Amino acid sequence: MSNDREHEGFEDLFEPFELDDYPTGQEPAAERIPLEPVAPVIQESVPTVRCPSCGALNPAHNRHCEDCGARLSQSPLPVAPPPMIRSTPGGRALGILLGVVAIVALIALFINIFRGGETAATTTVAVTATSAANVEQTELRPASVEASSSLPGFEADQIIDGDPATYWNDDSSRGVGSILTFTFAQPVAISEMELQNIVEDGPFRRNYRIKDFQVTVDDLAIELPYTMPDNNEPFRVQLKTLETRRLTITVLDAYPGEPVGDQPSFIELALAEVRFFGSVNR
Repeated sequence: MSNDREHEGFEDLFEPFELDDYPTGQEPAAERIPLEPVAPVIQESVPTVRCPSCGALNPAHNRHCEDCGARLSQSPLPVAPPPMIRSTPGGRALGILLGVVAIVALIALFINIFRGGETAATTTVAVTATSAANVEQTELRPASVEASSSLPGFEADQIIDGDPATYWNDDSSRGVGSILTFTFAQPVAISEMELQNIVEDGPFRRNYRIKDFQVTVDDLAIELPYTMPDNNEPFRVQLKTLETRRLTITVLDAYPGEPVGDQPSFIELALAEVRFFGSVNR
């Protein structure tokens, strides 16, 4: 009896519930929600190119093969543009200066063409005079001069006396090979030398005149050749010596003398003056 009561009391602790009508082990089917149809993804075709090295297909826009790394396109690779050069204020100023110089040179060229070279000659003389002024050039007087031969009454010292009316005559036939040696009291830097033929037209034409000659100096181991024009105008040559004590003129060729009217020509070579310009080394 006591067991039955205990059993009844134990059952009262639980609420009764009913099992669903579904068979044991089965669950109700989930309610299906209709899905909207999805359009199939269509993969666009990409142009391809075959690698000339390994044969693999690569997108046409590739430059190198994805498999072997070989270059696909034979067209030249793009070249980066050169960097822009930035001009500095100094560079711009130099460019402007060069432009001005070019314009001045062109103007001088046109003027020279129209004036037949007169402007060019004037410019050259002006530049020479300016250079001479900068180095304080003066006339240099030789202490003495000696000639390989002299006609009596026409000695060599007459070409350094400052008087173009007096002149030296070589006593040898036609003067070729004759030598004049000038000596200075102290070392001098000679920049120019001037030779003067006889000024009077008659004696100038009747005597032989220097044509080709060479100059040697004791401070430079070179021979300087020159050709003198056949006229009685002063003829200047550039020397640019450094410390000269002795200078020698050697006649290599001469213009022949010619008769003037009823007066015969001479066989002696004549020269009126030789002058030197430069500075004295102190």
